[in-house]
Amino acid sequence: MSLILHLHQWSQLKYALLNWFTDPRRVLLPLLLIGLMALCLKVSPYKKPILLRSICSLGATYLLLISPLGATVATRGLTLFLLPDIGQSADAIVVLGRGPLAEQERAQAAANLWKAHRAPTILTTGRGEAPRLSTQLIQLGIPLNVQLIEPEARTTEENAIHSFELLQSIGASRIILVTDQPHMLRSVLTFRSFGFETIPYPVQVPSSLPAIEKTALALREYVGLVSYALIGRFQPRAMSVVRLNESSKEIVMQTGRLSG
Repeated sequence: MSLILHLHQWSQLKYALLNWFTDPRRVLLPLLLIGLMALCLKVSPYKKPILLRSICSLGATYLLLISPLGATVATRGLTLFLLPDIGQSADAIVVLGRGPLAEQERAQAAANLWKAHRAPTILTTGRGEAPRLSTQLIQLGIPLNVQLIEPEARTTEENAIHSFELLQSIGASRIILVTDQPHMLRSVLTFRSFGFETIPYPVQVPSSLPAIEKTALALREYVGLVSYALIGRFQPRAMSVVRLNESSKEIVMQTGRLSG
């Protein structure tokens, strides 16, 4: 249980930091106050210029990160290692929920792939998002009888856990994974750890999204990549020992290692 608690605390801290990052006032005002204090306080004449330059550098770095250029570079770093789509067929198209972000674009991408006969089945996954995506797919001409709906997953890890049994039931081993660009690398690595040959099919984040939020999305993924790697979520899984404890809604490995 201690690992579950630590993961929960880490998740809360991560979102608090992202909320702080996306409000320039919370970042720049403290830097400005520290700079004013450095000017007013008696600081060594040698240390004061160094301190002021450091504050200015931090402020400039932050402004660069939240600029359109910074957002583009941060996102690009997450897609450099993804193989381009070369039109391979697959057993299923898996569409990950991500809240309202690029939801319409995900549904449209999945519909286009199905209509191009890239895969016979579409699986939508995500608590709240999966039913909405399914409805959009129907509106785009995708019949319900070729869809699988997984409405419980709350995280990327759970997307893979909950999708595994459904994909196993149709004998799927190669999947086309649809999610937004920043989210794709962590998603691909997670699904591959469950034994799926995974073809990435990223959709762009809406251009209307402010640059600061695009950067925050990218930074969240860098943090997610590190945290998932540290707790072993990219390592090959022993599929026969993965089960879902319905009473606690925790993912339990029978070897005793907890993962959420």
